[in-house]
Amino acid sequence: MESLNPCELLKGENFFKLKANAGTDFICKYEEYVKDSATFYHQFKEGDFTIKGKVTTLGSAPFDAAFLMVRQNGRKWMKIAVELGVDKKYNVVSVITNNWSDDANGEILEGNNCWLRITRKNNFFGLHYSIDGIKWRFVRAFGMEMDKSVSIGFGIQSPKGDNCIGIIEELKVSDIPVDNFRNGS
Repeated sequence: MESLNPCELLKGENFFKLKANAGTDFICKYEEYVKDSATFYHQFKEGDFTIKGKVTTLGSAPFDAAFLMVRQNGRKWMKIAVELGVDKKYNVVSVITNNWSDDANGEILEGNNCWLRITRKNNFFGLHYSIDGIKWRFVRAFGMEMDKSVSIGFGIQSPKGDNCIGIIEELKVSDIPVDNFRNGS
């Protein structure tokens, strides 16, 4: 596993526990700034795939998040996160960056964790979340030209704080994309 902007990391039998570096983020705010300082642990993957895992965020400041990510470079990537909002509630948040980032808050979670998933079928991508790891809910689907081989993995950020912990459990990578992006099957 390779790393971009490594942080404190504990690897267990079936989990990774990360402590975010202070003031870190991945975001390309339209015509204002680019931040490429968050942590990303990854492997290279070619062709179609699905990456999924149970993601827990123990945040203390707005936008603290643990996430799954697919990345070509600093200006072309996507992530789906369990993120602490400004309202102190955890959300499923997705960010798609193709030169500039679009940032979309999704479902408010009852707790601070859920299963997250990114799947690639050619250059079509689907993002989903699940409360139980079995029934998946659609977040978004979109086309984006990316290299055949991209980096896939997980990470953590703390744009406004210095005390975010993330836990990634049961991380799995498959060569098989999701069949139906809308219903998650």
